[in-house]
Amino acid sequence: MQTFKTIMDTFGPNIFVPVVIFIICLFMRINVKKAFNSAILAAVGLVGFSMITDYFTPVISPVVDKMLKIAHLNLPVLDIGWQATAVIAYSTHIGMIFIGILLVFQIFLFAVKWTNVFMPSDLWNNYSLILWGSELYLMTKNVWLASFLMLFGNLVCLLYSEMIATRWSTYYGYPQCTLTAPHQVCNVPIALILNYVLSKLGADKIQLNPKKIQEKLGFLGDPMIIGFIVGMLLGLIGNFTMLTSIKSWGQILTTAVTTAAVMTIFPKVGSIFAASFSSITSASQKSMKKGGREWYVAVNDALGYGETATLTTGILMIPFALILAFVLPGNLVVPVMCLTGFAYDSEINVALSNGNIFKALIMDIIIFTGQLYIGSYFAPMFTKIARETGVTMPKGSLMVIGFVAANILMGLITIGFLTKNPLIIGIIVLLYVVQFIYYKKNKQKVTDIIEKHSDYSDSLNKNLEVS
Repeated sequence: MQTFKTIMDTFGPNIFVPVVIFIICLFMRINVKKAFNSAILAAVGLVGFSMITDYFTPVISPVVDKMLKIAHLNLPVLDIGWQATAVIAYSTHIGMIFIGILLVFQIFLFAVKWTNVFMPSDLWNNYSLILWGSELYLMTKNVWLASFLMLFGNLVCLLYSEMIATRWSTYYGYPQCTLTAPHQVCNVPIALILNYVLSKLGADKIQLNPKKIQEKLGFLGDPMIIGFIVGMLLGLIGNFTMLTSIKSWGQILTTAVTTAAVMTIFPKVGSIFAASFSSITSASQKSMKKGGREWYVAVNDALGYGETATLTTGILMIPFALILAFVLPGNLVVPVMCLTGFAYDSEINVALSNGNIFKALIMDIIIFTGQLYIGSYFAPMFTKIARETGVTMPKGSLMVIGFVAANILMGLITIGFLTKNPLIIGIIVLLYVVQFIYYKKNKQKVTDIIEKHSDYSDSLNKNLEVS
């Protein structure tokens, strides 16, 4: 297991994913030249995504730090981010065993057609499943129950990943791709309900998406200009107590220009990565015409990060997150490291709302509210694991949490498993089975409903035009 982990850490997703794509191409009888070209395009795209996010994060982090100081949040639990969370998950003794178990399990599920999502291509994000399993093991010392939780969580993730595959791949323009990161796709049932309710409440009448903004505001609606404005707004909020300082204005304008650059460059890198799937898509379509299956490759959430509506929603979420942490009664968590990563968490909400920033932001706010409480509940357990794996505790904090370990659905499932009550665990499993059977029997119907409500605003416009 240690050897496998070393290989995974050494090569990383920028190498691992292209290798998987190359193997898939050969398996689908695509010639070696096209298969190699697809793999290289994927590698170039992934490196491009990494370069953008790696450059952008250090630019906005100092601004976020200033916002935290302005907020004066004095709470006992500190958010240490997904990077530290991943290290913790992979450093536990039980986590080392779980790595191999999950890989075999995911390949098996795809091979027997339990799922149409090939999850091993995003193997890195298994760390959040491993973390939940490790937490349960720490609290119960029951390796079988912890293993069952982890595998059951994987089944839940695959169900929701497949459910939103068409919507996500359509909106972001990556054919045959979907998200499988558990800390994101487990938000799908909540996001679906919120999207439906908000549509019924008339949220679609406020069409705050890049296309509509550009139609109404002209050049001000260009993604580059939107990025500049949003970046400027973020910079101003972070520096509003120091607006007389030239240094502050340097940071404000740097944030604005960098955000504009990300929104301009990201789609170009995205088109390179999308091109890597052209051969697979073509072969898949031919296979489907002959009665073959439709399937999707799991990809990293970095692929949607810089899309205009997604990044805008993620940045706008930062001040709301700080306000929520300050005003919510019973919240113990100071959100820190998660603030720069909200664009990742916004992807599903943005895709389901078809780029409606207004709706996606409301959905983000509601989901994050629940995550603050889940994070507060699990902080003692997470802190215990962190200490056992040798993580240095941040100065001044009593406990720590990573928001990967604050997912609402996985948190509630874990709470159910912590009871060790067969009836409660049985009910949880039964709820999954019912959803799974219904989806498999009505897959196209479910997909059509999701597409209909994501496109609700366009339907609304057409109805208004007809009347």
